[in-house]
Amino acid sequence: MLGSLSIPAATAGFAESADPAAAVQELAAQAAALPSGRTTYRTITDYNDEMLALSTQHPGLVKHITLPHKTRQGREVYGIEVTHDVDASDGKPVLFMMGMHHGNEWPSGEHTLEFAYDLINNDGKDPRITRLLDQARVIFVPVVNVDGFMLNRRTSCGVSPTCASSAGVDINRNYPFGWGSNAGSTTTNRGPGPGSEPEIQNIMDLTSANQVTVLITNHTSGHTILRPPLEKRAGDTPDEAVYAALTDAMAAKNGYTGMKSGFDYETTGETPDWSYYATRGLGFTFEIMKTQSTNNTYPEVIEDYLGTGRYEGKSNREAFMVALEYAADPAGHSVITGQGPKGAVLTITKDFDLWTAPIKQASGVTDPPVAVPTHLESRLITPTNGKFTWHVNPSVRPAPAYTETGVVATGPGMFLKESWTLTCARPTGEVLETVHVTVDRGEKVDVRLQECKTRFNGNGPKN
Repeated sequence: MLGSLSIPAATAGFAESADPAAAVQELAAQAAALPSGRTTYRTITDYNDEMLALSTQHPGLVKHITLPHKTRQGREVYGIEVTHDVDASDGKPVLFMMGMHHGNEWPSGEHTLEFAYDLINNDGKDPRITRLLDQARVIFVPVVNVDGFMLNRRTSCGVSPTCASSAGVDINRNYPFGWGSNAGSTTTNRGPGPGSEPEIQNIMDLTSANQVTVLITNHTSGHTILRPPLEKRAGDTPDEAVYAALTDAMAAKNGYTGMKSGFDYETTGETPDWSYYATRGLGFTFEIMKTQSTNNTYPEVIEDYLGTGRYEGKSNREAFMVALEYAADPAGHSVITGQGPKGAVLTITKDFDLWTAPIKQASGVTDPPVAVPTHLESRLITPTNGKFTWHVNPSVRPAPAYTETGVVATGPGMFLKESWTLTCARPTGEVLETVHVTVDRGEKVDVRLQECKTRFNGNGPKN
């Protein structure tokens, strides 16, 4: 039932207890405990202190990160990365998990950080987790909307100097892809422009700079796993078969209903639509628990994570593990291998436009779609032997339904055969070789970088 969770064994103290019934109750409580041992909701201080402590206590496994943009009220947003040799530039694929785009959806942050504890606590004990931390990197941002969390409300502060609730932004309607249709939003709570909010810029920056092969944004509530499309008129994604299969595999573990998001209710400007069409990594919304969060719902947080009590045998933790398995599996993304000079800086980039929807204004006028320039850039340092293996998302991009001319559904199998631009440079930034790499899902491409090796070692012509 608890899978490979590390459950403490009975201690000598329990065996010698004068009250056997009390000992049994205490063991039962341990068996049903979250990985961190928490029994109440965290404050923002708890989140921040715990993430910093985890990085201090596990220096080779956990790295503390500060996201680049402060909130509208000037607060920092923090996260952690978890993998073996966490500070290395290693080319591992990434699972990115986050919580609390909506500041009053407390369980979403709890499950996010508990999964981090789960991986950290069980590294070296659970062979499955140990293997996966060899193969993949996991990024956690448990509180995306810090201002909203501090105020216990759905929206962020927006541009209001007093953080008035009437001017707040639902940041999960602010992502630029498809923004502006007002499906599930208004001209106020969608934000003043596509991707205008610093909290959203944080998530886009992290996703654009890392090879995020699976993204999970946790929300509450309803026990659903949602995948694109968010609007029915956008039609199925080009990767619908792959998307549906992973949805079903995760839902089999946590008992949630897996479905296309637009068939739950229609929206635009959410995380998974943008992340998929920008990177082709598979993005999901988990609507965890069946009850909206209040102070007395923490027992349900525990049961839903572990698969106990009312959710007996259906664990959200196990669904997260399925996501991590897929994120690490080369069959689900692409791989670039090759050989370059020791210590060279390899960079892959892509540049293209995504589009908003036709933008509905408060006046009733609908303006044309707006182009949103999109830049993806990841880096890798070649190791001592020069041989590298880089797990990346496919360069072949899904054809988007939101276009310059409006919403034009594409559908399964519709892709744009684009390439990554790969450069090999000295640490000073001098580019010595540029190649273009076209690679699709499940494919591996080998790149030798002979010119870079020759020039890096001083044996060839300089620019």
